Amino acid sequence: MWNNKSLNLQYFTKKEFVMGKINVFNKMNPTFLLQLDELRGLVDEPLTVKSSYRDKKYNKKVGGSVESKHMESIAVDLHCDNGTLRGKIVHHALNLGMSVGVSGNFIHVDSRDKQILFTY
Repeated sequence: MWNNKSLNLQYFTKKEFVMGKINVFNKMNPTFLLQLDELRGLVDEPLTVKSSYRDKKYNKKVGGSVESKHMESIAVDLHCDNGTLRGKIVHHALNLGMSVGVSGNFIHVDSRDKQILFTY
């Protein structure tokens, strides 16, 4: 667990990072959070976090991959239901070196070692 209290995010608040009803902001990797905040600035539109850190039990409950980057504290799913926003998120996330997964109503972004682009 990290102490993210002093982390200075411009666009996100700690309340946005939950697992079910449990706040998991301090379980998120601070370097990833700063990268996510930079992504939000580049996209220049509000981004809603649908999913962030997950423990193994919660990940299984929601049908996550056994290798989910959410369990490593370096991934979020962002709500996205229109093509323009989807394109902006994908473009800027890839330019930042993030990996991106595209789904019908969300975009997964993470900071794994080897960048990939995938669909669900």
